[in-house]
Amino acid sequence: MPRILFSIAVAALAIAGNFSSASAQTTTPTASVDSDSGGGFAVHAPSMYGAWIAGARHSAFHTRTGTTGYRNFYLTSVRLAWSIGGAERPVSGAYFIDLIPAAVSTDMPEYLWNSHCRPDTTCPGATPIPHSVYAFGLTPIGWAVRFGSGPARLTIEASGGGLWFTRRIPDPVATRFNFTASAGPTLELRVTQSQTLRVGYLWHHTSNGGTGKVNPGLNSGILAAGLLWRSAASHN
Repeated sequence: MPRILFSIAVAALAIAGNFSSASAQTTTPTASVDSDSGGGFAVHAPSMYGAWIAGARHSAFHTRTGTTGYRNFYLTSVRLAWSIGGAERPVSGAYFIDLIPAAVSTDMPEYLWNSHCRPDTTCPGATPIPHSVYAFGLTPIGWAVRFGSGPARLTIEASGGGLWFTRRIPDPVATRFNFTASAGPTLELRVTQSQTLRVGYLWHHTSNGGTGKVNPGLNSGILAAGLLWRSAASHN
């Protein structure tokens, strides 16, 4: 699965670079085409980069005992983005990739195995043992649509990727690798000519996509905040 995500990221980078190149040629007619690209997809440096943190508390999920568990979910991310369209347009877009060096999901249940409670049973009445599970991952597909051209802009974004956890979550017969998806609005506030503050609320989903014996999804409404820097060559 990580190799699949890496391949998707490389392909998406090529597409994003081509979009970025096409946008630059539209807004700046004198821009030249990279002769080394051979007419194919050219990967260009990100027009924006930044970092953000996000978290959710007391998110509900179902356990194998039929009861409801609650977890906290936190993650950190480094973002690389390529603008599509100029900053002066009322509607513009961006493609982005998020690198997730660290994430944690608290209160993931484990169980004491005995003759009545085994990995392949529903364990009625069993008492779950909660523990925190750590992860890292990559979101190779991310798209954002920005509305407005002033110092404050509304952005709607959606992304997909994966997380690799140190243990199987949220069940002992689930998987360590889980797919992720998120979507929601963010508010971008320009702090300086090159810095932008991002504050948003995202719906975040984690599940193994049916690759495990069970596939209990984890949903959280996460609050996110971070900073974006525009590169010197960017016109956005």
